[in-house]
Amino acid sequence: MSDLDLQPLFFPGDEIHQVRVERVAAVLQAHDQDGLLLLKHDAVRYVTGFYAKGYRPFIDFDYAALVRRRWDTVLGYTVGGEERRIALRSRVSDSFRLPSFNQWGAGLVEMLRRSEVTTGRLGFDFLPHFIDRELREALPRLELVDASGLWAELTAIKHPLEIPMIEQALRIAEAGVAAAMEAIRPGVTEIEVSAAAEQTMRALESEMNPFIPVVASGANAAVWERVATHRRLAAGEMVILDFGSVYNGYTGDFARTTIVDEPTAAQRALYRAAHDSLTTAIAAVRPGVLCSEIDSIGREVMARAGFAAYTQPWAIGHQLGFGLHGEPVLGPGVDVPLQAGMVINIEPSLYTFDDLSIGGVELEDTILVTDTGSRRLTDFPYEPRLLA
Repeated sequence: MSDLDLQPLFFPGDEIHQVRVERVAAVLQAHDQDGLLLLKHDAVRYVTGFYAKGYRPFIDFDYAALVRRRWDTVLGYTVGGEERRIALRSRVSDSFRLPSFNQWGAGLVEMLRRSEVTTGRLGFDFLPHFIDRELREALPRLELVDASGLWAELTAIKHPLEIPMIEQALRIAEAGVAAAMEAIRPGVTEIEVSAAAEQTMRALESEMNPFIPVVASGANAAVWERVATHRRLAAGEMVILDFGSVYNGYTGDFARTTIVDEPTAAQRALYRAAHDSLTTAIAAVRPGVLCSEIDSIGREVMARAGFAAYTQPWAIGHQLGFGLHGEPVLGPGVDVPLQAGMVINIEPSLYTFDDLSIGGVELEDTILVTDTGSRRLTDFPYEPRLLA
């Protein structure tokens, strides 16, 4: 058996895993917690190195990672046969077979007892009510603490070793967008365009789609349909392309908008507003600037162009890395300063929901916040026909 056979799947290496070990230990120490119980699949993978079934696209209850303060991790699992995979393809000290989900309360109590975590403070990322109740009743000396906010502390600031993983994920996503653009022509369906992108990304070793691939054309672009459909593209339609990839657990998220044949003046104006919003917001990125300020700067550009009613209200961007749409987002009221090492996606978007003949636009780039400013991690041209 080779060393590769003994590695976790899609593993970034023991050096990065050790970085995570040290981060978790430091966060537990800083928050005076004796352990951390993690149920979300991306969090389980982060601390164990184990490729959890259903990783990221689904909210399934299949695994529970118990991190103890002295940093050894026990991986609970439900699916039969997983003990063989865990033995070969994880970085945990022990594993524990959990019962079916409706009995998880009792199962986790037993797991905690065997792990000698029955007193002190135990943080958790997510607990259904019935599990929370059973744990509190069975282990009254164990204080359960909502630690969902710790995920941002663990993942928002990237170690230098993590940046190349994110960059490779982005290269794969950009290649997907390029393949989609090559497939676009009148009469082709959105699904066919999406398939071209997905085939390319998988061939370049993307593990999976971290979200449903988006190909939104014409009226679908105007209402921001978040899935590729059987709709056939037609001349004069804007087409939003938003694809994601995962490389060794790290996410690439990338979007561009193009046009089938030639655009109208209204389509050019819409695209120009999003483009100027993006480039202006990127220019403002540096340590100390609030996430809410980046959002406000981008929105003001679109508002001055007359498109305030067509912006989406959530946020103009988000953190990117080990997960998708990480916090803190770049949105209204998020008065958190940017810090060196953060990797952020800025993605202004406009959708003319009241005029389906125009369409919609989304442009997305990824930026690394540096000590002195920023560095763009994506490198892909904008649509010259829409900027003319």
